[in-house]
Amino acid sequence: MEPQVIYRRWRPRTLSEIVGQETVTTTLRNAVRTGRVGHAYLFSGPRGTGKTSTGRILAKAVNCENPVDGEPCGACASCLSIARGETLDIIEIDAASNRGVDDIRALRERVGYAAASLKRKVYIIDEVHMLTDVASNALLKTLEEPPPHVMFVLATTELHKVLPTIVSRCQCFAFHRLAFGAIVSKLRRVCESEGIEAGDETLSLIARAAGGSLRDAENLLQQLIASHGTTLLPADVRAELGVVEDASVLRLTECVISRDLPGALRLLHEAIEAGVDVRHLGRQIVESLHDMVLLKSGCRELVEAGPEHVETMQRLADNTRMEDLARAMKQFSLALAGDASRQLLALELALVDWSVFSHAGGAVPDAGEEMPRPHRPTGRSASRSQAGLAAPRRSATASPAPAELAVPHDHAAVRGVAESVATAEAQPTPQPAAVVPAPGIGEGLADRPSPAAASSPIPASADMSPTSEPPSAAAETVPASELDRVRSRWKEYVASLRGSTGNLDALLRSACEPASLTDGVLVLRFAYELHRGKVEEPKCRQVVEEQLQRFYGQPYRISCVLAGQPEPKSAPAAAPTSVLVDALVAQGGQLKGPESPAAREGGDDAQ
Repeated sequence: MEPQVIYRRWRPRTLSEIVGQETVTTTLRNAVRTGRVGHAYLFSGPRGTGKTSTGRILAKAVNCENPVDGEPCGACASCLSIARGETLDIIEIDAASNRGVDDIRALRERVGYAAASLKRKVYIIDEVHMLTDVASNALLKTLEEPPPHVMFVLATTELHKVLPTIVSRCQCFAFHRLAFGAIVSKLRRVCESEGIEAGDETLSLIARAAGGSLRDAENLLQQLIASHGTTLLPADVRAELGVVEDASVLRLTECVISRDLPGALRLLHEAIEAGVDVRHLGRQIVESLHDMVLLKSGCRELVEAGPEHVETMQRLADNTRMEDLARAMKQFSLALAGDASRQLLALELALVDWSVFSHAGGAVPDAGEEMPRPHRPTGRSASRSQAGLAAPRRSATASPAPAELAVPHDHAAVRGVAESVATAEAQPTPQPAAVVPAPGIGEGLADRPSPAAASSPIPASADMSPTSEPPSAAAETVPASELDRVRSRWKEYVASLRGSTGNLDALLRSACEPASLTDGVLVLRFAYELHRGKVEEPKCRQVVEEQLQRFYGQPYRISCVLAGQPEPKSAPAAAPTSVLVDALVAQGGQLKGPESPAAREGGDDAQ
């Protein structure tokens, strides 16, 4: 056996032997046959798809003395010298290690010399995207108008990094990732010629692990031969690759889609203890989910697996919703994109997120999406939450809460209050723009099924009789409060600050929320002093306020407070009246607060 590795020994020698690139090879063969060969070609595509091999065959074809249907004959002196690597007129350059402008200047000097033994000099430049911008610009003129005896073949795996001026001077051909069946077919021919015993399942495992690269598949075959000899079994391939059997993957996938978290975690750790590579296992889970999506979509012919495997996946796909399969596949794909050194933790978190969030009916959060922070009520709101009552949010543009009431301890009076409230609730009343929670005795009634009726700012002189006419339809349309409007578009506003001075979008996104809005002053509550101090700097404050006016269409001034600190006080407004307040006052209740007579006479002491 020759000392060369398999992928070099089985490198194609004619354009027709190139696997899976029929469109490219047909065009090049016709160009050679008709004598319409270009001066510069650019081959792009994934690794191991035949770019460099095609360039070498093309160089041999244009120099062949007796071409056959656009293919090199392989028997003339030119073909033999190129095959043995003896000619000086086929120059291969690695642009990754010869990427400077001095290297390109040396190339330009050599281009002017005639070919030594062949008809044309061919420069094959691999990984051309690695050339610096200066070196690429130095190559432009020579690439556009080379001498008639020179041809360029450029190859790259990242076409988007090649200068557009380079691309525009070449004939471009895109090499595609090889199909699963094409790789299996080539491996079978290699095994038959090399005397290697390998079944279809073994070759399928190798082809699937190659990921569309024929060179990777041939290298893996060479590695397996060195480890296990000329008889290769599926178990040998799985042990070498660190993958589990399809049955184990299906069991794990079944636990995933059924949200069996304990079972999935046990199977995961059993596979890890057996020496399975975590990344391979994650890829196998994603591939199984992907196959189920194809089966659910009716694309059975696109699934690359055996009949029994397909039948099992079809059964699982039929019992699962398409949206669940898509969300699970997305969740585990994001886990694989994380830190390679912590793949086990990433897979465990993906299992927990998928099982817990999906089982609870919530959406699985995307990577990078902020998790909602739990609200920590303070003061009276805290006691209200502890008592099991949902505290309604107070609008920043609403007036302060109504004054406290001294309720007469009279059962008849209390019954009168209840009758008055019941009568008022029976009438359709317009909802206010902002619902104001009623403190004191009103706290228990603020969470009634009709909060609008309990806190509606109806004047005390309003007619509450059952015969009063209902409000008009126009009165039922109540605009949202200004603070709610700011909060509803806050994430969009923060995103509009991206790229601004001092990374303001990051400061306002991570630990900041609009707390209140009064008289054009927007109070921002920060979790950290560092963030608050940064935003309060004059330069940053100006940017935030100017963007607020542009985004919301109104001029706002900002006031920054730290979490736990009181908000800046504004001038007190008149306390709104309500049905409850009117009814309690009518039954002998007395106001306690800034609007009460005692407060007006005695000032702060009366409060």
